Amino acid sequence: MVAPSSILVGSHVWVEDPDVAWIDGEVKEVKGEEITVDSTSGKTIVAKTSNVYPKDPEFPSCGVDDMTRLAYLHEPGVLQNLKCRYDINEIYTYTGNILIAVNPFRRLPHLYSSHMMEQYKGAAFGELSPHPFAVADASYRHMINEGISQSILVSGESGAGKTESTKMLMRYLAYMGGRVSKAEERSVEQKVLESNPVLEAFGNAKTVRNNNSSRFGKFVEIQFDPRGQISGAAIRTYLLERSRVCQVSDPERNYHCFYMLCAAPPEEAEKYKLGNPRTFHYLNQSNCYELDGVDSSKEYLLTKRAMDVVGISQGEQDGIFRVVAAILHLGNIEFKKGQEIDSAEPKDDKSRFHLKTAAELLMCNEKALEDSLCKRVMVTRDESITKSLDPVSAALSRDALAKIVYSKLFDWLVDKINVSISQDPESKSLIGVLDIYGFESFKTNSFEQFCINLTNEKLQQHFNQHVFKMEQEEYKKEEIDWSYIEFIDNQDILDLIEKKPGGIIALLDEACMFPRSTHETFAQKLYQTFKDNKRFSKPKLSRTDFTICHYAGDVTYQTELFLDKNKDYVVSEHQALLNASECSFVSSLFPPSPEESSKTTKFSSIGSSFKQQLQALLETLSATEPHYIRCVKPNNALKPGIFENQNVLQQLRCGGVMEAIRISCAGFPSRKSFREFVARFSLLAPEVLSKRNNYTEVTASKKILEKSKLSGYQIGKTKVFLRAGQMAELDALRTEILGRSASLIQRKVRTYLCHKCFILLRLSAIQIQALCRGQVARHQYEEMRREAAALNIQKHLRKFLARKAYKNLYFSAVSIQTGMRGMIARCELLSRKQTRAATVIQSHCRRFLANRCYLRLKKAAITTQCAWRARVARKELRKLRMAARETGALQEAKTKLEKEVEELTWRLQLEKRTRVDLEESKKQESARFESTLQKMQLEFEESKKKESARFESILHKKELEFEESKKQESERFESTLHKMQLEFEESKKQESERFESTFHKMQVEFEESKKQESERFESTTQKMQLEFEESKKQERARFESTLHRKELQFQQLQFELQKLQLEFEESKKQERETLESTLHKKELEFQESKKQERATFESTLYKKELEFQELQVEFQKMQLELEETKELLIKEREAAKKIAEQVPAVQEIPVIDDELVNKLTAENEQLKALGSSLEQKINETERKYEETNKLSEERLKQGLEAESKIVELKTEMQRLEKKILDMGAEDQKPQQQAMPSALSTNMSEEIPVVDDESMNKPTDIEDESMNKPTIIDDESMNKLDESMNKLTAENEQLKILDMGAEDQKPQQQAMPSSLSTTMSEVTSAEIPVIDNESKNKLTVIGDESMNKLTAEKEQLKIWDMGAEDQKPQQQTMPSSLSTTMSEVTSAEIPVIDNESMNKPTVIDDESINRLTAENEQLKALVSTLEQKINETERKYEETKKLSDERLKQTLEAESKIIELKTTVQRREEKILDMETDQKSQQQALLSTPSRKMPEPLENGHHAQLSSGPSTRLGREDSKLRRSQTEKQQPESVDDLLKCVAQNLGFSQEKPVAAFTIYKCLLHWKSFEAEKTSVFDRLIEVMGSALEDQDNNDHMAYWLSNTSSLLFLLQRSLKASGSMQKPPAGASFFARMTKSFRSSSANLQAGVLSQVEAKYPALLFKQQLSAYVEKIYGIIRDNLKKNLSPLISGCIQVPRISKGAAFQKCEGLQGYHSPAGLWQSIIECLNKMMGTLKDNFVPPILVQNIFTQTFAYINVQLFNSLLLRRECCTFSNGEYVKSGLAELELWCAEADVEYVGPSWDELKHTRQAVGFLVINQKSKISFDEISKDLCSALSVQQLYRVCTLYRDDNYNTQSVSPDVLAHMKELMSDDTEDDGGSSFLLEDDISIPFTMEDISNCHQVKEFASVRPAEELMTDPAFQFLQD
Repeated sequence: MVAPSSILVGSHVWVEDPDVAWIDGEVKEVKGEEITVDSTSGKTIVAKTSNVYPKDPEFPSCGVDDMTRLAYLHEPGVLQNLKCRYDINEIYTYTGNILIAVNPFRRLPHLYSSHMMEQYKGAAFGELSPHPFAVADASYRHMINEGISQSILVSGESGAGKTESTKMLMRYLAYMGGRVSKAEERSVEQKVLESNPVLEAFGNAKTVRNNNSSRFGKFVEIQFDPRGQISGAAIRTYLLERSRVCQVSDPERNYHCFYMLCAAPPEEAEKYKLGNPRTFHYLNQSNCYELDGVDSSKEYLLTKRAMDVVGISQGEQDGIFRVVAAILHLGNIEFKKGQEIDSAEPKDDKSRFHLKTAAELLMCNEKALEDSLCKRVMVTRDESITKSLDPVSAALSRDALAKIVYSKLFDWLVDKINVSISQDPESKSLIGVLDIYGFESFKTNSFEQFCINLTNEKLQQHFNQHVFKMEQEEYKKEEIDWSYIEFIDNQDILDLIEKKPGGIIALLDEACMFPRSTHETFAQKLYQTFKDNKRFSKPKLSRTDFTICHYAGDVTYQTELFLDKNKDYVVSEHQALLNASECSFVSSLFPPSPEESSKTTKFSSIGSSFKQQLQALLETLSATEPHYIRCVKPNNALKPGIFENQNVLQQLRCGGVMEAIRISCAGFPSRKSFREFVARFSLLAPEVLSKRNNYTEVTASKKILEKSKLSGYQIGKTKVFLRAGQMAELDALRTEILGRSASLIQRKVRTYLCHKCFILLRLSAIQIQALCRGQVARHQYEEMRREAAALNIQKHLRKFLARKAYKNLYFSAVSIQTGMRGMIARCELLSRKQTRAATVIQSHCRRFLANRCYLRLKKAAITTQCAWRARVARKELRKLRMAARETGALQEAKTKLEKEVEELTWRLQLEKRTRVDLEESKKQESARFESTLQKMQLEFEESKKKESARFESILHKKELEFEESKKQESERFESTLHKMQLEFEESKKQESERFESTFHKMQVEFEESKKQESERFESTTQKMQLEFEESKKQERARFESTLHRKELQFQQLQFELQKLQLEFEESKKQERETLESTLHKKELEFQESKKQERATFESTLYKKELEFQELQVEFQKMQLELEETKELLIKEREAAKKIAEQVPAVQEIPVIDDELVNKLTAENEQLKALGSSLEQKINETERKYEETNKLSEERLKQGLEAESKIVELKTEMQRLEKKILDMGAEDQKPQQQAMPSALSTNMSEEIPVVDDESMNKPTDIEDESMNKPTIIDDESMNKLDESMNKLTAENEQLKILDMGAEDQKPQQQAMPSSLSTTMSEVTSAEIPVIDNESKNKLTVIGDESMNKLTAEKEQLKIWDMGAEDQKPQQQTMPSSLSTTMSEVTSAEIPVIDNESMNKPTVIDDESINRLTAENEQLKALVSTLEQKINETERKYEETKKLSDERLKQTLEAESKIIELKTTVQRREEKILDMETDQKSQQQALLSTPSRKMPEPLENGHHAQLSSGPSTRLGREDSKLRRSQTEKQQPESVDDLLKCVAQNLGFSQEKPVAAFTIYKCLLHWKSFEAEKTSVFDRLIEVMGSALEDQDNNDHMAYWLSNTSSLLFLLQRSLKASGSMQKPPAGASFFARMTKSFRSSSANLQAGVLSQVEAKYPALLFKQQLSAYVEKIYGIIRDNLKKNLSPLISGCIQVPRISKGAAFQKCEGLQGYHSPAGLWQSIIECLNKMMGTLKDNFVPPILVQNIFTQTFAYINVQLFNSLLLRRECCTFSNGEYVKSGLAELELWCAEADVEYVGPSWDELKHTRQAVGFLVINQKSKISFDEISKDLCSALSVQQLYRVCTLYRDDNYNTQSVSPDVLAHMKELMSDDTEDDGGSSFLLEDDISIPFTMEDISNCHQVKEFASVRPAEELMTDPAFQFLQD
């Protein structure tokens, strides 16, 4: 409490309040022992000084991490600190080494991530924010370092979060001590963690205060081996609440396992005959069946999974759930009175059903179960008597059975978990985690609450002893006197409960032993025994209750069920029944007792056994070093954001926190370090701040205390220890001094403000007078200006009116003239239009009449022809019908048809013979056509050259004219611009001269007036002085009046002088404004003229550009017209020749209308030209179609070859698999019998020998298929014939596809599908291999078919030729195509012969009609040609699409071929290995030498084989070549390795060693070798070089070498062709893949060369890339390791005393200078940069090293800001900001090529530090923070920084409460949406580059001038290095 002397008016205090426990306020009045307080809630409270606590006015808004640092350690202070921290989501707080955890009732996963565990790993206790991880880490470190076992005690009431805290502790211990287990096993820590769900399912239940309350105590021992790894564990449980099985009060629930089993899957629920929990008596006593947010079905599956993890088998799980289900069914058995007296039996059929079901589940006799419930056997000395039980006793017996069965089941689970986890008997260190129930006090308190509170009393005594011990150690450490401090103990309560023989438990056991004892007798016994005990009392209104005064408060217990719950024995009938169960699991729960006899088992007390367990627990805890976690539930509603003071305060009292505070208050509750004490109370002794006195912090503290006149305090080594109330006295003195200082400051401030106000008033009066005078002068001046302006306005107005009248008259005359002229022009235009329209109407009318006459004649002719043809057809039809009736005619027709067949056969043979002649003629025609075409091309080129030369000359002239005009325009523009500039300068000069002259005149006039006035004044004064001297005595009065008048005149003169000055200033201002306006006008005029000139120039330029573009367009048109003219000329000549041969000459008939003839002739000419152009387009389209069709056929052929290749490879693979199986079967036979036969079999199956050339060349598909040793059958021949027939049919369809447009569409649609079907059928059909007998037959069939197909394809090509070759080919066309061409030819225009053309052309009406008809025919021809073009284009598109599909199929087939080849090679390798084994066996049995198989390569793979079948001879040749290659490599490999192991330096900034290795390997052809050891030896050299990992220079040297060598290999090596190369020139896919492989086209000769790399070389390349990544990681980690201690020192600003006035204590170490650590970081970075540059490491690697290093610095600095409150201060922000400025300067000075975006990696730290040092944070909105200041920070990070911020310099506040509330709301939303990721940053340890990045940072030409190693140049074996 507060001493009365320390309470002053204005002090801040805490006062008791019935609603919120404690409320703060300010003292307003002090009257003796009573004070008046104005609370913050608005109430005025009168309290006594003894009931008031002082409040710290400097308490931080976000609280303190450790409550021992509070200035006042009392209840309201602790409560305020917890509430402040809870409001900002800081749920953990220290009280010394005790952790207080407040349940947030929300998920905060960011506090428990693996990254958070990494942060607390190894951190000193109290260095980071309070956390269970810190407690677990401290206990683990103490155990490892000191070898002492540890224990962590977690306590709190139900719902406070004990279980979750225990999980976090065990999770961290598993993280620290976990070991790697086998893949199929679970580790010990996993089993311990997974045991929690099992124990929670069977031991937790919903209570009033918690949805998951543990109804048992649990102590988990985690055992560790000497290395600190978990080696074993054990779980102990205490006092399971048995009564809950049978009795549940609303709204609580029974144990979770019952509800989980009811929600099990339907098949399992049916198995146990369970259903809705509302139907079971043990569950429906409460109305609560489900929990919010909990799915019982999912929990059931999770529990089963946890059982699997801890080692409970499926059979045991089934037994567990059978027992649980049986308990539920037992609860539904009801009893009624039986037939006998005082007997009981099941009530109804429902009860019997549940009885039967329980018996089935327990696998016992139903009748025996019923008897055990309804009867009792009384054993006497002579006999056994069976006694029936009444229904009430039977129900009690049923409940007793259920409780004992569930208790046994729970004990079995605990034992099973312990067995599964397996304890470590050799372990000497352990960490125990105690999850125990907290102190409980309900309305009804029974035996369970009694035992729970006994446990808490015991633990509280242990806790008090530990706290007292810690206080004692603190005092000893500080070397202060503490002998008079009293220790608070609760031993009297423990004696009351457990003392023998007179304790409550002893009396309870005694009462339980007497059968007739009841709870009334037991209560009376207690009243008599403890009537004088101060801790025991009897309630007034109850006869059986008693009250015990615990440390946490008084608790009243009800004794009704004390005796029943204390009895721990099994009814003998129940024991015998369940022991005899057929279920092994049930019988194992009730083993026969060693004391079993015919009598009932001896009584055992639960209270006594629990006391023994508790004693054993305390012994274990006493042998360990304890750590405490006190869990607090902030509200009973179990909702977040609610903090109930009364509830929390009660829990703090129950948890012993207040007891710990009382222990601290008994000694020295207030402790301050010397620095903090001096900083706070230096006002009490100002002389200690003087530098002259030379005080240290210790002497200054002593001086302050001496001057304060306090007693009883202690001075320690580092702190000042104050007794209770002394801190309040010091604060009162400090407040008094501050009050006096405030009064003095206020007096001075008020004086200053009054003086300032007077000065302002005086200045204001003077300014007002000046303004008034100025206003009068301005009014006069304004009137004068108005008069002058009026005159000017009148003058300009008269001028304007006169000019306006003149302009109106002028515009009227012009408008009249314009109207008259326009009317005359429109009349003329109208007359011309009418004349032209009449002419057009007449021409159209005449045309219409002629056309109508022609159409009528044409229609009549067609009608007549149709009628006549129909008549002729009918006659023929009648004749045919009559001929059909005659049988003889049929026979004759048949004979005729047979002859025609023979004739057609003969013609077919003849056609084949004539095709050769046609081909030769075709070649001659094509040669002639090509020569003609070349001549025409030459003529066209010459004309083109002439036209281009003419155009270029015209263009050159236009360009010269354009340049000349452009030059003239630019010169004119520049001259105009120069003139305007000169005019502007001249006008500006004139204006300035005029202004200066005017100003000079004004100054001269002013000086002259001033001089005149002064002279006049001096003369007047002299006259007055003379008059004064003459009549001094007589004229005194007159002189005074005159003097007064003169003084007035003088003032008037001064006023006039000021007026003149104002006029001068005004005129000066006007002149300046006039000058500025003139200048502005000139500038505007200049800019306007400049814009006009620029617009004119741009328009001229644009016109010239348009003219130039028009010339280009005209030139292109001329070219096109020239080409079209030549083409039309050629076409007309050819058409004229053709028509002249066919059409006779036309006679001359006179005609009258020449105009119509000319028009028709011109239109015909146009149509001819259009027809010729369309024919040319048709030829071009057909040519494209031919090319596409040809490409499609090639792709089809490739696809067929690929498919056949696939079939062949599949056959080969099947053969190899069969061979493998045969060889495996042969190996199983006895070796002595099998060797000769196996040898002969292998020789018979030997593949023919192939030479080297055939092995290297890809073989043809058909040849390979011919060589297959299988026989073809008839069925295969039939299939082959069918395939050939289908191919023939497909060719027929292709012919039909190329016919006329009429028959094209349906055939085109049918062709692709049928063709693809045929391809698939041919491909899918098995291609048999032909033997020698059938070979000739198949060859003949194949040759004939192929010749036929080839001929038909050639025929199609001939049909698709152009118009030039059309005539000779028409004879061989099909009938349909020739008919179409004849129709087109017949429709052509007749041509007049030469004689008729020479005569004058005179035509009559008949010729006009003929021309008209000819016109129509030409139009029809044009439409036909257009249709043909469309059909040809569509055919081309479809063929192109089909070709693309075939290409895709071919690519897929070839990729499949590659896969099959790879598989075949693997099979052959396997066969070779098996043959090698067989040969080794043969060599042991046979004397004949045998050939050896190739050995496996040293790199772990066998030599790759050829794609086709190979022979043993080929393999031996390959082996011979390899051995020769290896022999070519001399012993110089050792010299090379010895040389490159040294530091060879660099040449031309490139590593010599890498280039030397590459040149040697390339010369030795090691890349192409299938077996070599040089790569392995090089890797060994590199591995040995990496042993010195701490040498950064050495690592950088090898990083440069490995990266350069990797680049050389990347550019040189390409994959071997034996695995991927398809047959040469076989397909488009082969060419495409070949182009892909040849990607290194930029290699320079003499530097690099591409080689086909084998597997060892490719493996070496992979190993080399791995070494590059490894060396990079080593250098990066070395840099981080060097920076880590420096960064840890840069996180927080070094502390410096106030003004450096105090000297350091002798025991304190000096701090580094603030700039020293950051400078050390810069030096470290410079050193690494120099090392990397000296070794020429690629810039991309250097950039990534520094980027990741800066990211590491960012992570360390930023995480420290979030975890340590002392880092989030204003001064620390300024310190870190200065260091970041040094880093920014370093990044700016370094090369961007090496640093890159490293500075951007510090964005989190930069933004956080920027927020710390910004001013007026309370005025900043959330949007400004999140978007402008700290855009890179998340909401959680912002909230953390804002709540931890503290201004240690100016004591300013953080952001506003509204911003914090908004952040809190966003955080809650984010937590619900996602998993709530950690707010800490994680260090990136990945490899941020690829091999392509290394390849891109080098260039091949850079290695052109690199010199190899000089040591090897002199060696003759390395002469190749000099080339």
